[in-house]
Amino acid sequence: MKRFTLFGLLIVLLVTVAVASEPVKVFDDLWDQDATERLPSSPGYPVLAVTEVHDADTFEALLHIAPRLIAHVDVRLADAYAPEKDTPKGKELREEVMALIKGADRIVALFRGYDKFGRWLCSVFVYHGDTCADLSQVVRDGIQPPIPEGG
Repeated sequence: MKRFTLFGLLIVLLVTVAVASEPVKVFDDLWDQDATERLPSSPGYPVLAVTEVHDADTFEALLHIAPRLIAHVDVRLADAYAPEKDTPKGKELREEVMALIKGADRIVALFRGYDKFGRWLCSVFVYHGDTCADLSQVVRDGIQPPIPEGG
């Protein structure tokens, strides 16, 4: 009986923590069953919500994998290595990535494989109107800004 009570308390605690945390970005219009019909064809997965940004190159997201199939995954940007979030540059880059995500019209994650921790390695594209930003390139440019032409 004691084991059941501890298990019940653990479940209540986990549900409370999950409800208390607020997602970074939710795309409300994509939650419909026919969401995939309205998106341009793409080899990537539409991001329904970004639930947490760990640092500039890692975040948690809900991806629309198939009709009526949603996956909660840890996404690691492919080909980008950001400083840890407890460093000044890491904090700056994390804030920049969060601002891009919060202002996005839509986000698409293109699966490339898994890393050694089981996270999805993805190329992530953030759309703002007609423009598209490769999130890996944003992180790389933030670490080492591009050299201006002629300089």
